Amino acid sequence: MNDKELYNIAKEAVREEELKGADIPAIDLYVDQIINLVADKTQLSSERYHDKQLTKTMINNYSKDGLITPIKGKKYSKEQIVQILTVYTLKNTLSIGEIKRLLDGAYALEDFSGDELVKIYDRYIDIKTENREYSQGILKELIKNNSLNIEDEKDFMLVVGSLLSLSGFLKNIAQALIDEKYPIPEEPEEKEEREEKPKKDKAEKIKEKEEKEKKKEKKKEESKEKAAENK
Repeated sequence: MNDKELYNIAKEAVREEELKGADIPAIDLYVDQIINLVADKTQLSSERYHDKQLTKTMINNYSKDGLITPIKGKKYSKEQIVQILTVYTLKNTLSIGEIKRLLDGAYALEDFSGDELVKIYDRYIDIKTENREYSQGILKELIKNNSLNIEDEKDFMLVVGSLLSLSGFLKNIAQALIDEKYPIPEEPEEKEEREEKPKKDKAEKIKEKEEKEKKKEKKKEESKEKAAENK
């Protein structure tokens, strides 16, 4: 494999066609219509994306997990379709819980609306498109800066490992940002335990102090008794 072949493979690997807000009809759609809409677009992508189809089960699970606002009847509005697409694009990297915290954080804003979500989603797709070109540039820089020869088996292994490490680092950063901005909500039991801990610690310290005093007094009594015996 030479450099030209490598970059052609990289370009094809990230070729992905995705729905934008303008591609979604203004009318409400049934779940099968949404799946077909996404599938038609996915077929234009690299074959690597063909087996990552959106399914009815996925959409149902998104709804059960509270990632989609409740639907009226059996049809989904444009806002709900964008919610589905947002989860669909993020779930390969983030957990369902992390995505939920991210969406809940946005929806908690007073001026946030369905139209705002569509704008954010479209901007995200635009940036993602730019990142496809950027990712290929990173590959070239990685090879150049480390003087790697893609035709050498050992260097080939280094290229693959380096790309994976970078991917892992960026994922960790994204997750850390979510954790910092939207911490995992405490369970009622955890909150109660946390609030009770200082009280328990204080009670234990008092008990420990009392036990020490008792031991001290006991030693004094034993000393007095020994002194009396010696007399």
